[in-house]
Amino acid sequence: MKGYTSIAQIQNYLLTDIAANFQSQVIDWISSIEAYIDQQTGHSFIADSTDSDRKYDGNNKSRLPVDDCVSISKVMIGESEINSADYYKYPANELPIEEILLKSGVFSKGHQNITITGKWGYSSAVPDDIRLVATVLVAGIINFSNDSSGEVQSMNVGRFSVTYKDKTQMSDFDKVGDILASYKKYSF
Repeated sequence: MKGYTSIAQIQNYLLTDIAANFQSQVIDWISSIEAYIDQQTGHSFIADSTDSDRKYDGNNKSRLPVDDCVSISKVMIGESEINSADYYKYPANELPIEEILLKSGVFSKGHQNITITGKWGYSSAVPDDIRLVATVLVAGIINFSNDSSGEVQSMNVGRFSVTYKDKTQMSDFDKVGDILASYKKYSF
C-alpha cells in the first residue's frame, strides 16, 4: 500500500466503521486501486523516500526525458559524473522533474549508459484530488460488497464493480474520470 488513501479516510467518507476482520481486504483493495490510478495516469504519486538509480539510453542530445522525480542527486554519463552546476532540471520551479538539460555537451548515444540517481515519483505527498479518487473508488467497492441500500447505482472500474448509494457519492464518482484525465501522462 502506497498511501493514496487509508482505512480511516474511507470510514470518514462512508460515515461508518469498517470491521477489524474486514480491514485486510480493504487494504488489498486500496493497493489495487493505487495500481489502477498509476496505470490510468502513468504516474506514481508518492515519491520514494530514498535515492535510487535509474538507467537511460543516451540520445545524443542535450535534453534527456526522465521518469517523474522530486529530486536528482547525481547524473552520470558512462563513468563520468556531471556536476550539478552543469545541468538544469525541468520544469523549473515545480515538481515533478521530467527532463534534464545539459548546459554544454550531449547525453552520448548508447544503451543504458546514463545513470540518474534521485527520488522517483510525482510528489512527496499524494495530491488531495488523487486521495479523493482513491477514497471514492475503494468506498464504491465496499458499498458493492456490502450490498448497500439507498439510491444504488453500480458500474465497473477496471476489474472492480463499484456502487454508490446517494447523489453525493455518485457526484464524487463522476469527478473521478476528469481528475485522472487531468494527470494523464502522454508519451510521444
